[in-house]
Amino acid sequence: MRPVQIVIIVCVIILLGVVIFPLINRKQFRNLPREQKIRILMKEADSLSYFKNVSNGSSGTLYFVKNRRKILELPWKLVDGKMLCIRDYPFKRWDYPEDAVPISEEEQILLNKSIENFNKKSAVKIVFTAD
Repeated sequence: MRPVQIVIIVCVIILLGVVIFPLINRKQFRNLPREQKIRILMKEADSLSYFKNVSNGSSGTLYFVKNRRKILELPWKLVDGKMLCIRDYPFKRWDYPEDAVPISEEEQILLNKSIENFNKKSAVKIVFTAD
């Protein structure tokens, strides 16, 4: 094989691995049943607080996972370059486990700090009221 052919093959493999496969994985995640999404989120969580943003154009859901056991779903839509949470009273209870466990004051403080850190790191910030 000539060096040009090798370079073309390497570029195609990199393109598949960096662009095409992640797009397919995101689409598949959006189409999964809720139970499988929860299982995947709990597996992916690598710290005490973990965020996963699943976007579908100008709307989506920001998932917050605490200790690989509790999940809070924050549905959002894009407004003025920010992710506006469209859920009423998002910090009232956890979405998983499903027995409507209320969010304690300590968890609320942790959640606020985690969202501040997420907003510092993310180019698109999540907000909870239309400013």
